[in-house]
This record gives sequence, C-alpha cells and structure tokens, in this order.
Amino acid sequence: MSKTNVDEFMDELNAGILKEKMAHVLSEAALGVVVHGNGRVKAKVSLELTLTRVGENDQVIISHKLSHKTPTKRGFKSEEDTTETPMFVGVGGVMSVTQQPESMDGQGNFPQVSVITPKKQGKNNG
Repeated sequence: MSKTNVDEFMDELNAGILKEKMAHVLSEAALGVVVHGNGRVKAKVSLELTLTRVGENDQVIISHKLSHKTPTKRGFKSEEDTTETPMFVGVGGVMSVTQQPESMDGQGNFPQVSVITPKKQGKNNG
C-alpha cells in the first residue's frame, strides 16, 4: 500500500513556508528554555493538522496550526499561526499538491488511450 511521503508532504504545506516557520519556532523555543529556564521552565511547540474534504472530489483542505509558548525574561510569549493547503488524495490515501495519474486496474498499469484519426476529405472519400 502506498503511503504519503512525509518529507515531501511537509515541503508542500503552505508552499514550504510552514517548514521554515517551524524551524524558526523550534529554535526560538529551545533558546528561550536555555536562556530563561531554570530547569523547571518548559517551552511548548505544537503542530495541529485538520483535514476537510472538498466537495465530492478527491481533494482535501489541510488546515495547519503552528503554535508555541516560549519562556521570556518576565514570563512567556505565545503565538498561533493557522494556514491552509489544498491537496489531492491519490491511490492508498497518498496526499500531494499535484494530482497523480490514477491507474484503472490498481496494478500501476495506465489505461490505454484511443486516438481517433479523422478521415481526409477528398474526391475519392465519398
């Protein structure tokens, strides 16, 4: 059974911006704990994903909420950032921003395409 490639999935969320935001938040949270923590103070970083089907087709909207609570000199600071990314759902539930070609037989064999060629117009073609 095919599975969603998590590395590619994270790269595609919000066109890669979510991954950059997450890197920034993780570094900020770690620095806050080291600089302002006394061994008992903790930071918290959360990523929440919510999937909602789009109409009656094979797409979902993924709502991604990145939030953090980071220690500061006089307490904590927190932020919540929510964005959305539409994705196609392919064979086996594989999610991607691009629609993958589906196979008709479930074995990876693509359907044969029939090409109809028009008849040439001429004196002998009745």
